[in-house]
Amino acid sequence: MSSLKSSMKDEQRSADAASISSMFVFTAEKAGMKGVDKQHVREIVHKMSKDSLYYQKSLRDNAKVEYRVARMRKQLACLSNGQLHRLEHEADARVVKLESLRDLTRIICVVDMDMFYAAVEMRDDPKLRDVPLAVGGLGMISTANYAARKYGIRAAMPGFIGKELCPKLHFVPVNMEKYKAVAAHIRALFEEYDPDFESFSLDEACLDLTDYVANNWQKYVLIAPDTSKVQEPEERWISTATGRAAIAGAVIKELRQKIFDCTQLTASAGIAVNAMLAKICSDMNKPNGQFLLPFTRDSVINFIRKLSVRKIGGVGKVMEKTLNEALDIHTGADLFAQRGKLCYLFSDKTASWLLQISLGIQVRREKLERKSFSRERTFGALNDPIKLEAKCLDICMLLAEDLEKANKAAKHVTFVYKGTDFARYSRSMSLATAIYTADDLYSIAVELLRRELPLSLRLMGVRAATLVSRFQSTTSPTTFSLAPASKKRQIVIKKFAEHVSDSATALPDKLAELNDRENIRCSDKHAPDSDPLLQLERNLMKPSSVLHSADTNVDGIYRPLAPCFKSMKARKVVIRPCPICGRPLNTLNNIKVNQHIDACVGTKMPSTSLTDGCGSKGIAVSQFFEYSTKRIKKTTTPCPICGKLLNTRNNLEVNAHVDVCVNRPLVNRKRGSNDGSTLDTYF
Repeated sequence: MSSLKSSMKDEQRSADAASISSMFVFTAEKAGMKGVDKQHVREIVHKMSKDSLYYQKSLRDNAKVEYRVARMRKQLACLSNGQLHRLEHEADARVVKLESLRDLTRIICVVDMDMFYAAVEMRDDPKLRDVPLAVGGLGMISTANYAARKYGIRAAMPGFIGKELCPKLHFVPVNMEKYKAVAAHIRALFEEYDPDFESFSLDEACLDLTDYVANNWQKYVLIAPDTSKVQEPEERWISTATGRAAIAGAVIKELRQKIFDCTQLTASAGIAVNAMLAKICSDMNKPNGQFLLPFTRDSVINFIRKLSVRKIGGVGKVMEKTLNEALDIHTGADLFAQRGKLCYLFSDKTASWLLQISLGIQVRREKLERKSFSRERTFGALNDPIKLEAKCLDICMLLAEDLEKANKAAKHVTFVYKGTDFARYSRSMSLATAIYTADDLYSIAVELLRRELPLSLRLMGVRAATLVSRFQSTTSPTTFSLAPASKKRQIVIKKFAEHVSDSATALPDKLAELNDRENIRCSDKHAPDSDPLLQLERNLMKPSSVLHSADTNVDGIYRPLAPCFKSMKARKVVIRPCPICGRPLNTLNNIKVNQHIDACVGTKMPSTSLTDGCGSKGIAVSQFFEYSTKRIKKTTTPCPICGKLLNTRNNLEVNAHVDVCVNRPLVNRKRGSNDGSTLDTYF
């Protein structure tokens, strides 16, 4: 019996470990990991991460993928043979169109530096060359050398898991400035061969060598490999696929040697007719090697059909799991064989893309103008508002540099963040005029951040979109306006709350001003009872009335506001009192402010008396918020500001009315000789 239980536990452990491969990117195979015991790595990953928040999030994501797979299987069960035959004919028609787009004349190369960050550290410190090395820390590994990869350690893996896999693993902190300086030398070499090369990252780039080979092929004829296979005259040598491949191989060999001479670092390269294939080829002969895929259709087809779908760029862990489990697709050949079902299950765009990669075709597109710029940073869990705002400023400064280099300005700013639950969120704001300076970007981004406080974050980013040329931006760098769509109810309420808070932080001056106005208004016998808005404003300024009342707030909890203002000033968290009940609110979290005001309008409030400065008859707050206990169809309650009766069951009407009231000046300072005993209403 015990052996049976042990066997069941082993099976469960193996099943859990097997599911890891589709949940974590760092369990995928990478160059230098061919001899690794994958089962052992998965078991360690499961053991070390099963209690983490990230693992729980991965389980939720995996459950969504499994649900999608189950749904696809049900769809396939309803697919008849006749329908499948028709879908295959439609897919074949697409294949014919795609074949007409196949271009075998281009010479594309992807150069990938070998373990770049680790190689730089090993170059600068020879003691690190023979030890398992990881650049990063216990939180995250940026890259690992080949000695560490033998244990299953790779980039994007948490450092504590790497330490469990290899107790002797040595960590070196990331030094981005050093890596950028080395990358600048390498990119200067790339420009000699392709001035318009595309950089994927600091250590990887894609070069189009077509023009370079066409203009410089003569000097490589004698050193090109496999020249014996070329039977054409020299003047026609470059027009053959074999000749161009030989020249391309010689060019890349020269480039890799230049990189080594300049940096003492090795690079691997892949050469093919398009970037997708070249990227795959760059991983074939790592480290310090190159792989050339012949420039013929047959070579491309044979290469792609033997390839695992996970090796193809764009196929990640989710798509791999979907293809494997829903369609039993594992290779490029399987992908093409199931083309009819692909058209049935996926959208036209996705199905066309999957057909393209099954044929080894990448449609060449003209370089489009960039639509957005984005900067993101990851860090350990952080909840201090001051530190979060400092991070936001750093990111905005980097983003402003990117916009300056591109001579662009943005009309749309998005704040992106990831909480400790690893869920990703975004908040955005549209602007009427374009901005590009770090100060302007920060003012928008930090506003979006403050609305969400309190937060505990581990990733923050800012994105600038709706780009225009700076010449089209007529506004000054320090002034901008919100788009009409952004002037919503939340901003109006926030401004009102800020007005109340500003007044509360300057109590002596404000109270003196109110007392002067009260002395004038007391001469009018109707004034004290006819201006409830002034009464409410004045009493909100007085800590001794509402703020220190024995009554509780809406949620039944007594909270004096004076300490809140001190706390707000110390932590720079924007806390304001509710203009109705006095409860402290984070006015930058507009959703909660709206919900609270809605509750205040429709909830019975304590009957706290508000007395004027002249000792006249007090005005009870309950007069503003009488709530009928009778269950009638239409419930009316006076507006807390102007006193107009409102149907509190109609939130839209109440919200619209409150918007108008709170956006009006609290006191009409331009009143002349009129007594001002009534307040105009708009509804």
